[in-house]
Amino acid sequence: MSDAPFDPPAADRAAPRILIVRLSALGDIVFASSMLDALRRRWPQATIAWLAQAGFAGILDGDPRITEVIRAPADLFKSPAALWRLRRELRARRFDWVFEVQGLAKSRLVARLAGGYRIGFRSKEPLQSWMDRLLDKGGTAADIGSEYRYFAETVSGVRAGPPRLIVTDTMRDTVSARLASLGIEHFVAICPFTTRPQKHWPETHWPELVQRLADAGLGPCVMFGGPGDRAAAARIVAATHAPLVDLVGETKLAELPAWLAAARLVIGVDTGLTHIGIAVQTPTLALFGSTCPYRQGAESPLVVMYDALDCAPCRRHPSCDGRYDCMRGLTPQRVASAATQLLGQVATTAIDR
Repeated sequence: MSDAPFDPPAADRAAPRILIVRLSALGDIVFASSMLDALRRRWPQATIAWLAQAGFAGILDGDPRITEVIRAPADLFKSPAALWRLRRELRARRFDWVFEVQGLAKSRLVARLAGGYRIGFRSKEPLQSWMDRLLDKGGTAADIGSEYRYFAETVSGVRAGPPRLIVTDTMRDTVSARLASLGIEHFVAICPFTTRPQKHWPETHWPELVQRLADAGLGPCVMFGGPGDRAAAARIVAATHAPLVDLVGETKLAELPAWLAAARLVIGVDTGLTHIGIAVQTPTLALFGSTCPYRQGAESPLVVMYDALDCAPCRRHPSCDGRYDCMRGLTPQRVASAATQLLGQVATTAIDR
């Protein structure tokens, strides 16, 4: 693999046909949006397509920096016929360059199907030989999306910025109309749900937090999540006496950036929805325990609560017998106090400007 400057062949070097392969998950796709401004500035006339799994691709819909969002079917890696169909679809687009920024065997397989000159992250996963060039993951874990910025800067020679999702006027209007129908002008978005139990904040903490925020004059709260989170959301609503609007499973993925952009504050765990809040420049309070916290690289006002216990970050291997001490120690009182301070700082900054 060559370490020479990026200069692969292309039919039109001023307007190359580029495919980004980042199939999943939601938060990682949001972080990978760090690439788009740099690529678009370097090649304003380029065709830039993004291949993502159908369940996550909606977060990219309507982004003017992307020419096309291509949806990988749910059964892609279970069906040779589906792989063959995708190959035909991708090859028909005649991509010059394929940027594989997931570093997994399955994403390398898809990049190979697409053809073109393939650049990807170096990792321990198989099929590295299918890449034309490999890049180390640059940046640091504490810096949001830094590996994607490093990738974009390496191939484009243009400085890349933080994760950014663009909210269209249509989506803004849709959310504004729904808020008006709910009688809500200002709200705090809460995002309690994620895929791994060790990343959850204790469910019993959320009702107390909502109450404390209401007592501080920061309500109402609006709760967001996916269809699979409805049962947990119902339990939180049942235990909450302060104003709480439950929109869990009720919002389209493509609308979530507009919803979180409309919030005065986002509070959430290490999950894709919290990352969306950062990417739409909403003040965000993120609760971390078992995973490495990011503390820099955000364009929005950001506070990360993380106690750095001796056992943290444990990632996927908790050692606390299911107590999740790292998250339990972030009490509702502490989180509500941090939320109040963050919004106070935002208000002070706005006045100074």
